Amino acid sequence: MNRNSKRDAILKVTCQLVREMGASHLTLDAVAREAGVSKGGLLYHFPTKESLIQAALEDFLDRFDSDTVAETTSSTTLHNGWAQAYLKKTFEISKDDLEMSFGILAAASSNPDLLEPMRQRYLAWHSRMIAECEDPIEATIARLAADGIFFCELFGFAPLDNQLRADTLSYLLNKVERKQPLRTDT
Repeated sequence: MNRNSKRDAILKVTCQLVREMGASHLTLDAVAREAGVSKGGLLYHFPTKESLIQAALEDFLDRFDSDTVAETTSSTTLHNGWAQAYLKKTFEISKDDLEMSFGILAAASSNPDLLEPMRQRYLAWHSRMIAECEDPIEATIARLAADGIFFCELFGFAPLDNQLRADTLSYLLNKVERKQPLRTDT
């Protein structure tokens, strides 16, 4: 197993254990055992429980960012690049990523400072949507709706059926579609 795959396995096991046992019961010993690495190997990557939780959260955020950017460059159906890609990727989040998010957010809840990278990403994502969209109010409502869908799915709060989910995404994509070309005079 190479360094990155060990690291990825450790992060995945961390999220799984937090989901199963709760953040307060997470131990580095349990993570090492379940990930099939020595405790020394775990400590090489993550010297503390907090660094492990932080890394799992940042890994999720980095993957979401890179998936969103990839969607903007590969999709021929998006008319507003990143803003629409953000909505699509939020609606398409996998069950594994939902479970990982649940675990990491639960773990970070015992130390709110661990959520700072997430706060910073949300600020950046929101700023980018506002900058790309013609109407900042529609962009904000679309982002908040997508985030609401994410959190409803995450916590099982009245998740949408497939048709309503697809219709909601279509509606939101339309709301953030650029009506006029971007200004290039700035």
